[in-house]
Amino acid sequence: MKTCVVTANFSCDPSKVWLYLTKPTLNHWRTDVKDYEETPDGMQATEHNTDGKDTQLTFTRREKNRCISCNFQKGKIHGTFTAILLGGGDSTSLECLLDVDGLGLFTKPQKLLEERLEMLRRALGA
Repeated sequence: MKTCVVTANFSCDPSKVWLYLTKPTLNHWRTDVKDYEETPDGMQATEHNTDGKDTQLTFTRREKNRCISCNFQKGKIHGTFTAILLGGGDSTSLECLLDVDGLGLFTKPQKLLEERLEMLRRALGA
């Protein structure tokens, strides 16, 4: 199991960050996701990735504009992701925790998380 923690700051309201975090196909911000399906209660989701594989998500916590946490599975890779949003008005701090198992010896979960946060930064214009 590999664990990493990354903090990112955005110059926008937490509700905007939340919206993008929970909608990976919004304005095509997640370039690695081509389609996204969610159950009516919002607690299960499937990301159809551009590499042809699917990522299954099971949300364990969804506090709007505050915290999101889920378990995920993509092939032999599985783990947990938690994002905590802090701030208000025109400033948001996003604290992310990623626990991953099954990535292989040389893959870095921090790099994967930082790539997604950079995608988010570009989408938010922050």
